[in-house]
Amino acid sequence: MSDKNIEMMKKLIEEKKKKGSSKGSNLRPDKNIGGTRKAIKSGKTGGLFDK
Repeated sequence: MSDKNIEMMKKLIEEKKKKGSSKGSNLRPDKNIGGTRKAIKSGKTGGLFDK
């Protein structure tokens, strides 16, 4: 590659770095993958002989 191409690539990389750093990381939501679930209540409570 010629020196001109290398210089152009370096410029592009620097611009991308600046663009990425100026965005900031506070735009992302808090990580909450899955979340919490309530316990499942079993329906088998008592019967004929539990009196």
